[in-house]
Order: sequence, then C-alpha cells, then structure tokens
Amino acid sequence: MLLTSIGEDSIVTCKNCDYRANMEAAESIVINEKTEAVKPFEKVHTPNMKTIEDVCAFLNMPIVKSCKAVVYQKNATDDYFVVFIRGDLDINETKLENYLQEEIHPAIITDESGIAAGFIGPHQLDNVSILFDQSLRGIDNLCCGANEIDFHYTGFNIERDYGSAEYYDFAKATEGGICPQCKNQSLAVSRGVEVGHIFQLGTKYTESMNMNYVDENGDPHHPIMGCYGIGIGRLAASICEAHHDEYGPVWPLSVAPWQVHLCCVRADDEWVKSFADKLYDQLQSENIEVIYDDRIVSAGVMFSDADLLGVPIRVIISPRNMKEGCCEIVTRDKSVGKKVKADDIVVALNKLLKCI
Repeated sequence: MLLTSIGEDSIVTCKNCDYRANMEAAESIVINEKTEAVKPFEKVHTPNMKTIEDVCAFLNMPIVKSCKAVVYQKNATDDYFVVFIRGDLDINETKLENYLQEEIHPAIITDESGIAAGFIGPHQLDNVSILFDQSLRGIDNLCCGANEIDFHYTGFNIERDYGSAEYYDFAKATEGGICPQCKNQSLAVSRGVEVGHIFQLGTKYTESMNMNYVDENGDPHHPIMGCYGIGIGRLAASICEAHHDEYGPVWPLSVAPWQVHLCCVRADDEWVKSFADKLYDQLQSENIEVIYDDRIVSAGVMFSDADLLGVPIRVIISPRNMKEGCCEIVTRDKSVGKKVKADDIVVALNKLLKCI
C-alpha cells in the first residue's frame, strides 16, 4: 500500500507499533467504562427524531450512550436483519459479510416489513434477525428505538431488557482507536493506494479441478494455491504521486520511460538541427534511452511538454548554446543544471546516469 491522500482505500496503522491493516480487516476494539448507576427503563416521546444525532441532542445524552440500528437485507433472500452498534461507530460491511458468509445490501424498508424506520431498537423487535456489535458490551443506560414511531427508550440495558446476547466485531476501526497489537490508543486512519495484493486461495480451485499430488506416504492431497500480483497501472500512478512537482511527474531513473529527453530548440536552424540529429544517433549507439523533440515550436511549449513527460535528464540544443560550443544539461528535479562542451556531452551524460 502507498499512503496518499488521493488513495481509494482506507488504511489503519498504529503510531506506536508496526500494526497495519486495510479498513476491511482492521479489528475494532472498544472499552466501555461504567461510570453511573443503572437507571430505569423508560419510553420517551421523541417526535420526528429519526437520526441518532437528533435523538441524542433531544435527550441530552452523549452519542456513545446510544444504540444505533443499521438494517440490511440478504442478497439471496431479501430477508431483513438488524445490526445494533454504538451510535458513534459505523458498520464494516466486509466484516459483516464475512461473518454471514453471504452478500448483503442496505435495506429498503417497506410498510409491509413492520420495521419502524428511524425508531428501531432491540426490545421486543420480533420476526427480524438481530446482531450486536461488541461496542455495546457492558454499557448501561443506553438510548435506543422503541419500535414505535416517535418513541425511544432510555435506561436500556441489553442483558436486563433484551436478554442474553452474543457480541461480534462488525465496526470500522476509528482514528485514535485501540491497537489490536500493542493495546495502545494509537490507531491512525489514512488513505492509500493498493499497489500489490496477495490472495490466499487455499484449495478452492485445486479441489474444483481435481488437482492432486501424492506425498511420501502415497496419500493424495490438493495443492494449496496463492495468487500474487502487482497492479502496473496503479504502480505507475503511485510513483507519479510520490514523485511529482507542480508541472508534472518526475520519474525515477529506474522506471522512467526514457533516460534522456533531447530538446532541439529552433529545429528550423540547420546548424542546430544537424548537431541534434547526430547527437540523437550517438546516444542511441551508446544504448542511452532517448526521446527526441525536434518540433518547430517555441522553447516554452517544448519545455512544458518535457515537464509533463517527466524524463529524468533533459539535453537542450539551441542556437545560443551552439554559439558557445556547448549543450545544456538539466535534470527534471532541477538538482542539476549546467552547460557542457558539445564534444563532451555523451561522456557527461553517462557519468550523470550513474549518479542519479
């Protein structure tokens, strides 16, 4: 993974140790401290308060003391099920699908479902499967939906008011969360690009193809497979993200499409064009990878295009340089800018290519 603000993935890392994981796989650890006595279980009128934020503001309760309902349907059957989670957290749907071993989608709640959208709670929620995220374990005095329009409960205790419950990790890891490895409250969430990946395929395909090998005891087994890949397009984009300036990419020499960009400024000048043509042939004979720009365009246009291509070394042949008997060498990262005698240009380039 390459950490970058333009990445399409969320990456969880620890500031204290070397833990790192994709958001889809990162464990969410929540510790709830009991700081108050258990309160009575009461139904409260909450008119038009459908979001967890609105309800908590109306009841003057912190959002961490709320039990949020998220409703899904199974793709195969369209059966409804509800996941209850602490109000400040979000569901990690990949974890949920892995637990269920089937695909799901956010529910479309109809009148026929019997679900009071915006007012859903675990107490007396019938005919719907229920799952609890571990973030709710041990919290007393929760607020939750009353399964009745415009009503919520306060003082809800899962063990007392719902019954025995099993808890699972369905939540997304959060910034500042607890690291599963070092147990410090030091998680950071960043954006990233997936450059390479590994799929642990096990025996899924070797079994389906009836592929076997025989061990030293003569017993047949299915080989274990793995799939490993680097995304070439993603790799190129990642390199550009890591090596660029305001004018375009700055390709590292190891992956640059060319090593040298030969710019013939004023290709309509016979003296300049003749020298540039010969230098181009000479560079190729030296096995130096070179792109040659001999368009009859202004120097500004030529150099702007060269910046966009991002070739590591630029050689400029121009009437002014030719009058001085030299050529100009400039690196794309602007760390080198010098004039070299025309007869020494190939030697100078070879030396520079060994240094950058």
